Amino acid sequence: MDKTTVGRIISEQRKKCGLSLSELCNGICNKSTLMRIESGELNVNTDILSRLLERLGIHLDFDEASNFDDILVRQIIRNANQADVTGDRQEALRLLSTIASDYDSFSLQNKQRYDVINTMLLYEDGRITAETRLCNLEKSMRLTQPKYSLDNLPLVMTDMEAQILKYMATTYGMMEDYEKAITLYSHLKRYLENDTDKVTSAGKLVSICYNLSKSLGLLGRYDESIAVAKESVRYCEYVDNLSMLPSCIYNNAKALVSRNKPGDKEKAKELVNEALVLCTPRTWNITELLTLLKTLKAEIED
Repeated sequence: MDKTTVGRIISEQRKKCGLSLSELCNGICNKSTLMRIESGELNVNTDILSRLLERLGIHLDFDEASNFDDILVRQIIRNANQADVTGDRQEALRLLSTIASDYDSFSLQNKQRYDVINTMLLYEDGRITAETRLCNLEKSMRLTQPKYSLDNLPLVMTDMEAQILKYMATTYGMMEDYEKAITLYSHLKRYLENDTDKVTSAGKLVSICYNLSKSLGLLGRYDESIAVAKESVRYCEYVDNLSMLPSCIYNNAKALVSRNKPGDKEKAKELVNEALVLCTPRTWNITELLTLLKTLKAEIED
């Protein structure tokens, strides 16, 4: 990465952190040196760069990156992801555009990270279809798992690879290809259940089980949907995820009503009332969920 790009990254990150030139360079270099670094006039030595980046919250973790360029690219991708999380999609796309020309020099892992977030942003922005999103995600997976296919799912995965599988499962769901969505969600569920970090894996299993239960229900596999919905509720309670809990309860109630065995509607009514009580302004997907719960309650009482 050339000195102009390094300077721009330092300048943008400094402003993002709310630091003045003097505050960033204090005890590291003089203000005029930092100004020349940011303007791209000066090649910064390793010691100064390391200390500036650390003050900006960019830690030089060589377990994840082999050089400074890798670390800076990773930070921009993180910043883009954070911008997307906070709802600023255009800022996320802008950040990615600042490093797009350097793509060929990225590490394999950074190419994968870049491709994934760029794909998701383009889809959210309406620039690509669900089919293209799926195709792009499959290509991203094959960067690090060359033999990936639905018949050859990876038994060992990085966090990024697991995230890609989840995005692909979600995409199959949007395309109403629920069998393939179930294949991927089920694989992720088994994988996470074997993770030694039970708390972290339980947090991830909340959404995996929620989506798996929903997909099973949409295919009429109600017994399985109910069983997985109950698991999602247990995971919510284990990690204290009150935001997703009402939705997981709804999945259970919906499958019970659809199955319609003796006693199912009575149990479903109890669950719907429980979910309604648990709903708060912080509940995930609250507007749509309240509509679904009220509709289901009316169906039960009809």
